[in-house]
Amino acid sequence: MFGVIFIVLGIAGLVHPNIVLPAKKQYLTIAGTQVITETHRIVSIPTVLGILLIVAGGAAAILSQINPEKRRR
Repeated sequence: MFGVIFIVLGIAGLVHPNIVLPAKKQYLTIAGTQVITETHRIVSIPTVLGILLIVAGGAAAILSQINPEKRRR
């Protein structure tokens, strides 16, 4: 299960490497009018991290299929 989740997260990180997060919202009242200012933070996911997640997910998926009795021999 974790292997599939890691693979999906890795592919998502490679397809869409920039994530926009709201950072701060300020409310100002100027002459009876309310003004809202929003700032955004852009978080970049490195390509290497996406590749590592895919590799780790594949390894976890493959290793989870191995029978524990066969590993002991």
